[in-house]
Amino acid sequence: MEKLRKYLRIALPALFIIYLGCLIAFTHVHIVNGVTIVHSHPYSKTDDGRPNHEHNYAVFQLLHQLSTIQIGGATSIAILFATFLTFLYKLSCRPVYPDYLVPIKGKLSLRAPPVA
Repeated sequence: MEKLRKYLRIALPALFIIYLGCLIAFTHVHIVNGVTIVHSHPYSKTDDGRPNHEHNYAVFQLLHQLSTIQIGGATSIAILFATFLTFLYKLSCRPVYPDYLVPIKGKLSLRAPPVA
């Protein structure tokens, strides 16, 4: 396990740097049916600087899926609901009482102690 961690400490940052370099160096545009599609991958250029390749519809869909994060409505509502329940649990299970309200731990009383 330690050998895997040692490998990942080097491999994951290197992979991220390569990915970021690819995004910066190879971003290009395709216009298909009046829709501008921007994506990034290594490609060869023509003499005027345009990409010298074409993609079909399935490849555009794949590139779109790889470059976007999609969260459905039900998922976002579930995340908000879980956050709210966690906040509500913390409020209800660990209430904060001022010292003057709880002179005896566990007993809520606003009257003064009896005088003997």
